[in-house]
Amino acid sequence: MRRLATLIIFMALAGIARADFQKGLDAWNSGDYKTAFDEFKQAAEQGNAHAQFYLGEAFNKGRGAVQDYSDAVTWYRKAADQNDPDAQETLCTMYFFGQGVVAQDYKEAAKTCAGAGKQGRVYPAYLGGYLYEFGKGVDVDLAQAASLYKVAAEANNLDAQEALGRMYFFGQGVQQDYAEAVKWNRKAGEQGRAFSQFLTAYAYDYGKGVAQDSAQAAAWYQKAADQGDGRAMSALGYMYSQGIGVTKDEAQALKWYQQAADKGETSVYSALGWAYYQGSGTPQNNVEAIKWFSRAGDNGDVQSQFMVGYLNEAAGSKNPTEAVKWYRKAAEAGNMEATEALGRLYFAGDGIPADYAEAAKWYQKPAENGNTYAQYLLGYMYESGKNGLAADPAQAVKWYGMAAEKGDPRSQFHLGWLYFEGKGVPADPMLGYMWSNLAAAQLSGEERSAAEKQRDYIASKLKSAQLSKAQQMARDWKPKK
Repeated sequence: MRRLATLIIFMALAGIARADFQKGLDAWNSGDYKTAFDEFKQAAEQGNAHAQFYLGEAFNKGRGAVQDYSDAVTWYRKAADQNDPDAQETLCTMYFFGQGVVAQDYKEAAKTCAGAGKQGRVYPAYLGGYLYEFGKGVDVDLAQAASLYKVAAEANNLDAQEALGRMYFFGQGVQQDYAEAVKWNRKAGEQGRAFSQFLTAYAYDYGKGVAQDSAQAAAWYQKAADQGDGRAMSALGYMYSQGIGVTKDEAQALKWYQQAADKGETSVYSALGWAYYQGSGTPQNNVEAIKWFSRAGDNGDVQSQFMVGYLNEAAGSKNPTEAVKWYRKAAEAGNMEATEALGRLYFAGDGIPADYAEAAKWYQKPAENGNTYAQYLLGYMYESGKNGLAADPAQAVKWYGMAAEKGDPRSQFHLGWLYFEGKGVPADPMLGYMWSNLAAAQLSGEERSAAEKQRDYIASKLKSAQLSKAQQMARDWKPKK
């Protein structure tokens, strides 16, 4: 019986509080703020959340009572603690921006914004999504952020639509879903959001969530590029350079690449280098090509590093020291063209001191990868033993042998003499003759004459039976693949 009596009293009080609130709301709407304040106060003190919110409003706006921001916040908090969406929304913006007597407090903002957002309040939903996405006052929670953004996006909040499109595109806080990404990015893009336009263009460009459509991609890239999006400028430049989705126009490509570079879009540096090097859409200009390839190279683009080396080696802009510097960067990053170029420069001593030790170092990798010319040069340098590299006949035989087995006549010529002399390998005049004979059959001019003399000299040291066998060996020899 006591429980029943208590419940009856509680329900009666709640009914009175609701009646007081409604009287207050009617008075508030009619402009009778003093009556409204008195009715709200009674209902608020009895725990009515809506009355607590309006009492906060009365103190905040000085209606029916002296304006008092502190009292306003106190009643807003009481209402918000009971999940009143109006109070949560009000506190959300106050804490987020630091308004009135409330200091900026992202932790409290996250709490109240999320509370209001989950009850369908649009702007708090967006602000709550932002706080959870970027970890302002709370730990980063991308799933919570996406959930709140969606509330706001479905109510046509542009900022939330942009954010939600991005999150679906990259799979942040949601399962990656390109179709959903296109849906939201297109909505935001149609309202002028440049990054959303770029992502919509990308989706059409690569068929992500929509059928691939280069013309649509170009149109959306154009929208974003017109608003100064450097990534879109870069993509649009590429499409003009290749004639994808638009009529090929190298001058337009160069224009967009240049504008993208002016926006700090580093991905176009290499493209600009190639444009000036090849004279695409502009007169050929190696100085400009070097400038842009250098910028791309400084950002780690290995092929551009090679091109700076190549152009500094070329006639008209010859600078061997710079060439070596840039070739070295590219070679150390694994570019085989640059590796071979370094070997060549150090071997020839072209504008820099000849250095066979450095040349051998850089030719080693191409030779190991089967480059016949590199194998021949390594053999030559180890046989010569000069320009900083000690002679090593065994190494010479090794590298000459690899190239000779594939049919390289110069390597066969040198290898023949090493076998005859027994340098780096046990002496074998018959093999010496065989390799010399093979070389003489392929070489021309002075090299052929030298090979013939060597072959005939070795023949003069062989017995008739040995010579016949050595010639048979040469006839039977087949290059290795």
